[in-house]
Amino acid sequence: MRRPANFKKIEIPQTYEDNLDEAEIVGIILGDGYIYKNNLVRLKVRELDFCQHFAKLIAKTYGLFAPIKLKKYPTCFVHSTNLAERLINLTRNNKEIPDFILKGDKFIKARFIRGFSDAEGSVDVIYNRRQIVITQNNVSLLKQIKQLLLDIGIQSKVVIKKFGSAKLIISLLRNLELYQEYIGFAISYKRKKLSEAIAYLRNCKAHDSEKYWDVLRHYLHSGKSLRGSAKELGMHWETYRSWIYGMKTPCQIKKNIEYGWVPEDYEDLREQYDFLPLISFQ
Repeated sequence: MRRPANFKKIEIPQTYEDNLDEAEIVGIILGDGYIYKNNLVRLKVRELDFCQHFAKLIAKTYGLFAPIKLKKYPTCFVHSTNLAERLINLTRNNKEIPDFILKGDKFIKARFIRGFSDAEGSVDVIYNRRQIVITQNNVSLLKQIKQLLLDIGIQSKVVIKKFGSAKLIISLLRNLELYQEYIGFAISYKRKKLSEAIAYLRNCKAHDSEKYWDVLRHYLHSGKSLRGSAKELGMHWETYRSWIYGMKTPCQIKKNIEYGWVPEDYEDLREQYDFLPLISFQ
């Protein structure tokens, strides 16, 4: 027999803390969530701690019990017509980011991104790569998330391929550190992988891309000779010279520039170093 819809009244978010929690719930729903015939909200994933986290958010925000079934994949579900209708209205049938998130402060935006990243994101640590990758078929949604990240101060790149899903990529140590500080993951193994990725980049000189930009900035303000400036940074003067004159650019820097992963003052640096290419940030 078909389960009757649950018409229990839900608690409508009233406080700022409630809005933060609802922003994360919306992120999860737009990612891995499912709304069925206006009376069932469900999350079916591999991670039990993610299901438990979602259930706590539902209980705290709406005052509803969200049981978890442990089958092949942990599944958290809520039979509630009122909740389903609210989420459908907020997300325009589970397709769009609500205005209260798009127009919210950086903390509201961060909580939404956390929910969506827990659902659709991963930490890529293959070979020398250390980056967060969010995969999604809805390109317009990824572009909106890119703007939300930028509002927080985090640069990212949307990569659209001829075949397969589009990807939003967050790379560079500075961006990963900001992501960890303001957004993070609720899923424990993703939190751990992100911490390990950041530690790797901090300790790996070959991937310390920020050093290249620091050298360019340093030479503009050092007021010393080329050799003296290089000595201040503990660098060989020939390497220092090759960077500031554009004679040699590290391969990682070339890749970063190609994908738009550049510092906020990139345009200012371009005015001083004409070998830096023009980048479109659209």
